[in-house]
Amino acid sequence: MKHMLRVVNALAAVVIVVALVVLLRATFTPAGEAPTIGGYGILRTLTGSMEPAIPVHSLVVVQQTDPAELQVGDIITFEATEGALDGALNTHRIVQIDEGAMGPVFHTKGDANAVEDAQTVSADHIIGRVVFVSAGLGVIVSLLTNPLLFFPLIVVPLAVLLVLEIRKMVKSAREVAQAEEEAALAEAVEIIKRQREKQAQQQEAGEQPADAAGGSDDGSPAGEHGEIDEASESDSLEKK
Repeated sequence: MKHMLRVVNALAAVVIVVALVVLLRATFTPAGEAPTIGGYGILRTLTGSMEPAIPVHSLVVVQQTDPAELQVGDIITFEATEGALDGALNTHRIVQIDEGAMGPVFHTKGDANAVEDAQTVSADHIIGRVVFVSAGLGVIVSLLTNPLLFFPLIVVPLAVLLVLEIRKMVKSAREVAQAEEEAALAEAVEIIKRQREKQAQQQEAGEQPADAAGGSDDGSPAGEHGEIDEASESDSLEKK
């Protein structure tokens, strides 16, 4: 169970980090430019001009591509130059390529549109070629970019994960400190025990020579008894 929770937490953290990176990249990208990461741009379609190939509100990944490599049938994202759309990003399919004085010129058309786009697209206005489309991820991105949902779905879970990780780190640090303290205390007790054993051995070694050098049972030295016995024999001779 714990292993599964760790996997879920790890996946959630990865998703949150990726979402934050994409969001920050999109936020700090100048207006009219596609946010790119490693040569890939992530966009979301706002109209159904490319349905059914690209449903409205789909997530679109665009790869920066050399215009000379583009072919008829490729779906590209480009800067529109038509009246009201001037400077806006548009995603349509290439239907014809002409060679112009300044390079290739592309004719584009939305799959759901009846006619081609009024203006052709020059190479310097192309953002890249569409390499991935997902309607489901587009819906998720739409929800996550909503401020009312961004905080409860992104910020709050991220904050909870950070708090849990910090608590785990603090708990681990306390356990390590406690283990080190217990080890130090056990070592100190062992040292004191060894010192007491050594002192006890020294005391025993000091008492044994003292017993061996002792005299008679009454505590008097052996030499004194000999002198007393000699004195008693002298007294007996004088009396005789």
